[in-house]
Amino acid sequence: MRKDLVKYQDDEYNVEIEVGQATIQMGLARSDLWFDARSSNVAGRSLLSRIGILQTYPACVAATLSVNNLPKLNEEGEPELTEEGGYLLYPKQLSMDDLTLETYLALPESLGVLWKDAAFNLNPHWLPKLPEEEGAEGEVEEPSKETS
Repeated sequence: MRKDLVKYQDDEYNVEIEVGQATIQMGLARSDLWFDARSSNVAGRSLLSRIGILQTYPACVAATLSVNNLPKLNEEGEPELTEEGGYLLYPKQLSMDDLTLETYLALPESLGVLWKDAAFNLNPHWLPKLPEEEGAEGEVEEPSKETS
């Protein structure tokens, strides 16, 4: 299985996300996430929001193999310790067990872009197919708001 390691650090997060090439089980998990997200209230959101909810979120979650929250490092590059002797962590921790659609949407965009790019680079068949029309350069027809 091909893999990629997404590394992200800012003032709130220091995380490594291992993303993998999809197995059949991962593809099924992505479909389940898509149906769950579709059943939430996405009709009132913009086209780009719906794409993020229905394409990006399920792909990122399904392709993730592991998440490693890293400790803060001191000036010598060693992990900082708490008074109790444990590692000093960043203010926010990423946990796949607690990652709902809403918590995903609240993540920093720069983290989301790195994660999405890794998921789709390893799984290009998950990329949405946008309709192409002659003479409609740069325009994409918005899907119907009716549910089937």
